[in-house]
Amino acid sequence: MPPRFDPSVYTVGWVCAIKDEVTASRAFLDEEHEQPRRRQNDNNVYIVGRMGEHKVVIAFPGAGSYGADAIAHTVANMVRTFRNIRFGLMVGIGGAAPSAPDSKDPLNDIRLGDVVVSEPKGNYSGVLQYDKGRWKDDGFEIRSHMNKPPKLLLAAMKLLQSDHDIGRGKMTAFIDDIRHKSSQLLSWGFRFPGRELDRLYKPDLPHSEGNDYRNYGLEGLEKRLDRETDEPVVHYGIIASANAMMRSVVYRNYLRDAWGVCCFETEAAGLMNDLPCVVIRGIANYSDGHKYDNWQRYAAVTAAAYAKDLLRVMPAEEPSSTGITSQISEDCMPRYTYRRKTIS
Repeated sequence: MPPRFDPSVYTVGWVCAIKDEVTASRAFLDEEHEQPRRRQNDNNVYIVGRMGEHKVVIAFPGAGSYGADAIAHTVANMVRTFRNIRFGLMVGIGGAAPSAPDSKDPLNDIRLGDVVVSEPKGNYSGVLQYDKGRWKDDGFEIRSHMNKPPKLLLAAMKLLQSDHDIGRGKMTAFIDDIRHKSSQLLSWGFRFPGRELDRLYKPDLPHSEGNDYRNYGLEGLEKRLDRETDEPVVHYGIIASANAMMRSVVYRNYLRDAWGVCCFETEAAGLMNDLPCVVIRGIANYSDGHKYDNWQRYAAVTAAAYAKDLLRVMPAEEPSSTGITSQISEDCMPRYTYRRKTIS
C-alpha cells in the first residue's frame, strides 16, 4: 500500500487541464502516495507523490470543466488543502506561433513535440492574456496583469538552460525511463509520432478544420532543415493565453510579430495571479486550424519531462509555516502593462 503523508509536506503544485496531461505527468512520478485528507469543501481529487527530492501534488479540473475559470477554481482549492506549496508548474500542451523556417539552424524553429516555457520579457511576466485586449484606431491594445514567476523558478530555469547547453539535461533520459516503465503508455500513443507527421503549412493557404491538408501536397508545406535528432528542443518566451483556442493564422502571426508570442494556450491566465508559477507547454499544433491529433499525447510527455528536469536542478526545502502567501511577494507582483501595436 502506498504511503500517506500529511498535506503539509507537499511543496510543489503541479497543475494540468486535460486527461492526457494528467496521465503523462503522473508517469514521471518516482513514487506515488495515497491521497491525503482534504480540507472541508475542497472538491478536487489529487495525485500526490515524489519527484526527485520534491513532494508534488498534481491538481486538475473535473470532467467537463475547461478553461481559465476551471483552473482558477482548482488552484484555489489546492492551496487551501496544501498550505506549504512554494510554487506552481502549469504543465501541458499548447500551440506554436512558428516563425519563418531558419535557413541555418533548425533548432531555432519551433516544431511539434518541442517545449515552450514562459519567460518574462521586458514588462511582461511571460504570459500575455490577449482576450482582454481591445481594438483601437491605431492597433490592438492588450492590458496584461499577470504575476511574474518567483525568483527561485527564474534562477532554476537559467541553470537548466545551462545544463541543456552543455549536454547535462535529463529530459530524454526521463522520457526513456517512462517508456521502459510502462509499455501501455506507448500503446496509447504517448510516443514520438515521427517527423514525417510534423507538417507546417504555408500561411497563405486556406486554414480551417474542414480542409483536407492532403490536397495541398508538398508545395503547400514550409521547407525546413532536418534536425540531427528527434529529441525535443526547449524554447523560452511569451505564452499567449485566452479562453478560446487560437485557430487563425492571421491573428497568430499578428500576435507573434507584435508581441513576440511563441505559444498559445487556454488555461494559464486562470492561475498566474493566484499561484506563483511557470507555464510549460509541449507543442501539439501550429495554431492554424489543422488537426494534429497524433502529437497531443507526446507533447504532454515532453512538457512533463521538462518540468521534472526543472525540479531536478531545484534544491528541496523543508515545508515552511508561511506557505504560498510568502511567495506572492514584491518580486512576483502584477505588472500593469498598457501596450498598443499598430497593424502593418
